[in-house]
Amino acid sequence: MFKNFMNKRVSRRKECDYQLKYSIMEGEQESVFGAEIKDVSMNGFAIESKDVIKVGSTIQGELPFPFLEQPIKFVGKVMRSQSAGQDRYIYGISFDQIDTSSQERIGEYVEKVDLSVLLSRAVKKGATSVHLAVGCVPVCRVDGKVMHIDVVPVSHGDMEKMVFPVISAKQKEELYSNLELDFAYTLPQEKRRFRMNVFFDKGNLAVVAKIIGSEIRSFDDLGLPPVLKDVVNKKSGLIIVSGPVDSGKSTTLAAIIESINRKRESVIISIEDPIEYIYESKNSFICQRDVGLDTLSFSGALRSALRQDVDIVLMGEIRDLDSVSQAVTAAEEGHLVFSTLHTTSVVDCINRLIDIFPIEQQMQMRIQIATCLEGVVCQYLLPRADGKGRVLATEVLVPTPAIRNLIRKARTEQIYSYLESGAEFGMHTMDSSLMDLFRRGLITKDTAAAFVTKKEVFGLR
Repeated sequence: MFKNFMNKRVSRRKECDYQLKYSIMEGEQESVFGAEIKDVSMNGFAIESKDVIKVGSTIQGELPFPFLEQPIKFVGKVMRSQSAGQDRYIYGISFDQIDTSSQERIGEYVEKVDLSVLLSRAVKKGATSVHLAVGCVPVCRVDGKVMHIDVVPVSHGDMEKMVFPVISAKQKEELYSNLELDFAYTLPQEKRRFRMNVFFDKGNLAVVAKIIGSEIRSFDDLGLPPVLKDVVNKKSGLIIVSGPVDSGKSTTLAAIIESINRKRESVIISIEDPIEYIYESKNSFICQRDVGLDTLSFSGALRSALRQDVDIVLMGEIRDLDSVSQAVTAAEEGHLVFSTLHTTSVVDCINRLIDIFPIEQQMQMRIQIATCLEGVVCQYLLPRADGKGRVLATEVLVPTPAIRNLIRKARTEQIYSYLESGAEFGMHTMDSSLMDLFRRGLITKDTAAAFVTKKEVFGLR
């Protein structure tokens, strides 16, 4: 089971998800039950069942583990029990009788750390990322909380066996040359993609796997602002989706691109590092370029796109001066450009775009950005009040003539007041979004207070 990573279990055991049929002898009568095996160790296993079993009961059955050539018979004793909620229970079973060689095979299975198993378990638990480091128990992030995965700590050998089979010789060379590597990985059995980042931690390999959604969700499913639906009709300009790490920026862009793909006949090129969502061309023709595999850089691919008769460009992330300059140039030349930026408000986003340039170029960039900018969305993913997942909070800027003038005149600090009064244009502040979510009971007051700008909105000092 996934528990808070500070409460690690001492015994070496491994999570699994197999069906078990077992029987309990009560006098002369034998009753047969079914349950799910949740984890296993050399000394026993845990099951989840709707049936009530007394602690101390003796059970018997056959273990169906696929790594064993044949199911093996066992006799065990119920050593502990606890409620799993909704009339289900967790029982800890210790082995009393089991074939020695099979028990040793179970031990080998428990000691082995397998990448596909870890990722698959994390997906089933609704995690957004998995973190692996030598000497540590793997952890994942579920609904924004860091939880440990109940398996043995990862060894140096485990890490090499997980990483090297899923990268090419060229990527391995790049890893040791740059001491870090980004790439996409697909879990074959589930057709689920992961954005992998491999780096070094105290001389050992470490991995963070960002889990990408299995399907591209719609605007309504994501809770995106209605004004974004107008974006699909834009012919040119620059549109930025901003927010902190793990705020769903890529998911928002994917929803926008897929909406355009269904409604417009356009040529779309995406430039990503690595490619996350896979698009299937519908009304639009879509090419996806992976930085490092299909192109050397964002700016180089964007510069090339201007000669490829493209209508729409998705640039996964604005990283440096060159990529900003190329994105603005493409927007000015009549292309519709989408990208992301790591900022915490729409005003910070505009300032970041400008401040990345040397002082002597900033005035010119203010003029260019004021002209080509068509929208900025800043977003957060916040824990739901009911504890079931996360909900989207947004801040939206639509560049009216007044806002464009503020950008040109370096008065971006005055933009916030236009967001507060710009509801007729589809604009709103993060504070108003937080208040709306709070009033609807989707987030708690404590969550809102942690992100709100003007504390008095919630009666806070």
